[in-house]
Amino acid sequence: MSVGSERSFMGAALSGAKALFVIDYDPQTIRFANINRALLAASTDRADYLNLRLSASPELWRQRSQRLAAEDKETLSNPDSWTFWDKKVRKNQSAWDNAFGHFHTEPKSPSDPFFASNYLFDDRLYSQLSQLAKGLRIWALQLDLRHENEVRSFCEELKSRALTLGVIDTSDVPNGPDGGTSVAAQYVNLISHYAPDNAIFLNTAPTGGHGVRWSYFAFSNRKIRGRDPNTIKRWYEIEMKKISSSDQLQCLLDDPDATKH
Repeated sequence: MSVGSERSFMGAALSGAKALFVIDYDPQTIRFANINRALLAASTDRADYLNLRLSASPELWRQRSQRLAAEDKETLSNPDSWTFWDKKVRKNQSAWDNAFGHFHTEPKSPSDPFFASNYLFDDRLYSQLSQLAKGLRIWALQLDLRHENEVRSFCEELKSRALTLGVIDTSDVPNGPDGGTSVAAQYVNLISHYAPDNAIFLNTAPTGGHGVRWSYFAFSNRKIRGRDPNTIKRWYEIEMKKISSSDQLQCLLDDPDATKH
């Protein structure tokens, strides 16, 4: 389960997830996820996916859509999907801070953006996502984590589908301006009742408190479950302060500096 456009797909590829549920309050992100899933399902190999993603015509999209299941078929055959993709992803106009320019460039060295994590240029990572898409194991849902009723309804849906949560990746939501750690504490507390002990709640925070050098921190559900929202909020605040006060990239799991407070 992940927010974000490429973040969600990269996470599922790198973790070897058995399924991916993309959630986001932004309808453009959900539209991206639905189209990308259809392209992955329609592709025959990574080179073919790159062609479909970066240069194929609307006519080729329509032809390939005939091979797909109902929702993906409808998505890929719709001319509006191709227009959206051409503008927002290929040309990256006014969406996602022009980040696709980096993502569409093959990383050559560890200092390059998305090195060792870009499924566009890695057969193993592409194959993982392609198999999920072809197996109808990728879903997308517009959801606002600030709304408890939406989060609860989503968790009940997961339960009804017998889907087990492994990673709950909400990126830098706790660092957001609209409630931040208070919002995170509420949805983490709620989701924890539906997740197994070994599930992890994963987040990012800007290293040194600024820029785009992201550090990662996470708490396992065995630490989270049974904690009240005020405690969870305090843990998040401790981790984010720790990351912002250092220029060193960090990767923290069940950090005792937080969980002992």
